[in-house]
Amino acid sequence: MFPLKLCTVWIQRYGIVAAVFIVLTFLVIFTLKNNHEANNSHQEKKEIRKVSGFQGANKLNDDAAESILVPKIPSESELKQRWISDKVNRLSKRVKNSNLAKLAFVRPSIKPNYNVHVFYYPWYGNPEHDGEWLHWNHEYLPNWKKEDFKIYPTGRHKPPEDIGSNFYPALGCYSSRDPNIIDKHLKQIHDAGIGVLVVSWYPPNEKDTSDDFFMVLLDAAARHNLHVAPHLEPYEGRNAINQLTHLKYFLNKYANHSALHRMSLREKLLPVFYIYDSYRIDSSAWRELFSVNGQLSVRDTKYDGVFFGLLVDSQHCSEIKKSHFDGFYTYFASNGFSYGSSWKNWSLLARYALDNRLLFVPSVGPGYVDTRVRAWNAASSRHRRHGNYYEVAWRAALAARPPLLAITSFNEWHEGTQIEPARPRPDYMDYEPEGPDFYLNLTNYWIRQYTSQ
Repeated sequence: MFPLKLCTVWIQRYGIVAAVFIVLTFLVIFTLKNNHEANNSHQEKKEIRKVSGFQGANKLNDDAAESILVPKIPSESELKQRWISDKVNRLSKRVKNSNLAKLAFVRPSIKPNYNVHVFYYPWYGNPEHDGEWLHWNHEYLPNWKKEDFKIYPTGRHKPPEDIGSNFYPALGCYSSRDPNIIDKHLKQIHDAGIGVLVVSWYPPNEKDTSDDFFMVLLDAAARHNLHVAPHLEPYEGRNAINQLTHLKYFLNKYANHSALHRMSLREKLLPVFYIYDSYRIDSSAWRELFSVNGQLSVRDTKYDGVFFGLLVDSQHCSEIKKSHFDGFYTYFASNGFSYGSSWKNWSLLARYALDNRLLFVPSVGPGYVDTRVRAWNAASSRHRRHGNYYEVAWRAALAARPPLLAITSFNEWHEGTQIEPARPRPDYMDYEPEGPDFYLNLTNYWIRQYTSQ
C-alpha cells in the first residue's frame, strides 16, 4: 500500500509539471520533423527552377512550384516561331488601324480620274452564257525552270469548286459577256475613282479575242462615264506589218466611239494603245511604224495614236526610245520580278522619261500569286499583307510623280493581282478581315491622294 500511496502523492505534487514536459517534448520533435521536410521541399523547388530555365519561377508561390513537373525547354526554332508570330500580330494590328483611318475617308467617286488606268480582262466564261468554261478552268502551265525537277500538278481545273486562281471571286465564276456582270464591274471601277479600262484585245479569230463584244464594253463604259483603251496582246506570228493591219482594223471599227480613250499629245487628241510584250519585236521594226520617217509610219495619219511599250529590263529604256514609242509602262505587280516592276527604280525611270520626252506609266498592284496556274512559281508570290504591299507600291508611284498611273489589275484572277471583290471560301485566299471590297476602297483612297498631289 505504501508504494501506491507514494505514487499518488507524487502525481498530486508533480503531475502537472510532468504533463507539461511530455507535451513540450512532443512539440519539439514535431517541429524538428517539419523543418526537415520543409528544407527538402525548398531544395526540390530550386532544382525544378534550375532545370526548367523558366525566368518567372522564382516568383511562384509554394503551391505553384509543387504543381510544376519539369516544363519543356523551348527549342530555338520554337522561340523563333513565337517571335515571328508576335511580330506578325503586332504588324497586323498596326496595319489594320492604319487601314481603318484611310477607309474613313472613302466614298464613291463622282468623277473618275482619267489619268488612272486599270488592266481589265474580258476572257472569262461559263456554260450558262458561253456554252463552256473559259479561263476558270485554266490548265496548270508546264515548268519553264529547267533546273527544277520537282513534280507539280498538271491538267485543268474543274469549276466551279476548283478554279485557276488562288482567290475566289465574290461574283462567282461569271461570264465576261454577261451584261449584268459588265455593269457591276464598271460601277465598281467608277466608284473607286478609276477613269480608264485598259481592256485585253486580240484580233478577230484569235483565242481569247474580245473583239466580238468590244463594242458592248464601249457602250457600257459610256453609260458609266468611263473610257476604254485597248491592251494589244501578242499572238502567234505577230510582227510590225500585221500589227499595223490590226491597228487599222481596230480604229476603222471603234475610232468614232465616244468612250474610246484619247489623250492630248503633239497638239492632237489621239487614241491610246498599250502594247504588251512589245520588246519581242525589234526596235527597228517598230520604228517603221512610229517614226515620222518610217516607211509604214502612222504618224500624222488617221491611224496615229499614243503608243506605250512594255518595259521589263533596263536595256528596254533605249529600245523604247529607238522604237519611237510615246511612253512605256511596267505592268507586273510583283516587286523585284523585273527591272521595270521594281519600285526602287521608278524615280529613275521617271527621270529618264522626262529627259527623253516620254510618258512613264508605273503599274501598282495589291500583290501577286499564280501557283494555281504556275505551281512552280511560288518565288514570284508577293503577299498582300492586309493592304500594306499595295500601299508601298502607291507611295513609290506617287514619289515618281508620273503623268499617268496604271493598276494591275481589276480582274487578272490567274495571277492574283485583282482588286475585284473576293469572297472567303475553303482552300482559297481572301481579303479578310477587311472584307470583299477592301481593295476597291483602298484604291479609292490612293486615287484621291494621287489626284490631290
